Amino acid sequence: MNTLKNQIKMSTPTNLKVLISGAGIAGPCLAHWLSRTHLSPSITIVERSPSPRLTGQSIDIRGPAIDIVKRMGLEDAVRERHTTEEGTRMVRSDGRSFAQFETGETFTAEYEILRADLSQLFLEATQRLGNVKYVYEDSVQALEQGEKGVDVTFNGGSKERFDLVVAADGSTSPTRSMILDEHVLRDSYNFLGQYIAFFSIPSQANDTKMWHWYNIPKGLAIMTRPHRTSKTIGAYLCITTSARGKRDQVVEEALDSGTEETKEMLHSYFENTGWEAKRVLDGMDTADDFYMSRAAQVKLPKWTNGRAVLLGDAAHATFGVGTSLAIEGAYLLAGELGKIESSEDVPRALEKFEGVFRELYKTMEDLPPGFPQLAFPQTAWGLWVRDTLLWFVSKTKLYKLLKEDSGMDWKMPRYDWRDV
Repeated sequence: MNTLKNQIKMSTPTNLKVLISGAGIAGPCLAHWLSRTHLSPSITIVERSPSPRLTGQSIDIRGPAIDIVKRMGLEDAVRERHTTEEGTRMVRSDGRSFAQFETGETFTAEYEILRADLSQLFLEATQRLGNVKYVYEDSVQALEQGEKGVDVTFNGGSKERFDLVVAADGSTSPTRSMILDEHVLRDSYNFLGQYIAFFSIPSQANDTKMWHWYNIPKGLAIMTRPHRTSKTIGAYLCITTSARGKRDQVVEEALDSGTEETKEMLHSYFENTGWEAKRVLDGMDTADDFYMSRAAQVKLPKWTNGRAVLLGDAAHATFGVGTSLAIEGAYLLAGELGKIESSEDVPRALEKFEGVFRELYKTMEDLPPGFPQLAFPQTAWGLWVRDTLLWFVSKTKLYKLLKEDSGMDWKMPRYDWRDV
């Protein structure tokens, strides 16, 4: 009899009303998996930008996230949108390579894709669902939790009650401080001492399918990476300070002033620095997808509070594995919510999710010691030491003795999903 009652409860839709702040990677991925639960959810995804953000740098998918993408039926689509990158070359000012790593060897992953392309795939996978609604050019202004739900006030002026609120709005999430207490948030956002500009430039006939990486003293680096299209390649300009947490006031002022001032600043830092600096800077001046950001790590002792939860970079921005963590977190959150019998169970499901996900997260949360400063030296001597080490590791294949821990040994829980 009890088994029959449980079956009846689990087959009865709970009509969960969900708000997701952020339409990047984690938010749409969560919407997909929530739609495959018995909850019959009504999902609103609010995004402060006026349209889908379909720009961004090359990202990779590793560990359990690969299996999740396969379960979404998107593996073929991801492979079709592969950046075509075949490996990484470290180059000197004359363009000669002194160290090279093939796909799967430290730098270039098997699943490399532009953030724009992955975001588009997740967007398309959820837009066709009748229970998912996207609202652009709006954001959460305030929220107040009660026993029966979360009352949300939007910047557009509307108000609405939800059973669950998810902050998936990036490492600088404005919603984070509305969910967690000040003492929990203290020292959670950690600037890594690095700024990265990325944009597309026209390709040339002699471009290869390799990621080219060129360093200059004072923590500067110029990189180019292939695109799937033959018309453009990705260009990256990196400025790294001497220590984590240390800011460059010239860069900060330029970022605060706007795009044109930021480009002028980059010209002053990179002109006449060798290799393809002129080509990259000329391409930057006409690029329509220019973006520059601060590299940061977000580490929190808690991700949940009542009926609200942080997801993706808003919860745990982690250099190099942020995309994988976002996909994995979305899958696990939906899976744990899929076990509930009513809206009253949401807080307990969020706590269970955090317990399960922490086990995976702790295998991936730590950055390499001294990163990014050791990878982007300030002095010519430091650069020589780094280059010598990279040459040695490349020639001897020493990296094969080092285990890459991206949660590969972690066993993904099984959940009951329905077809959509």
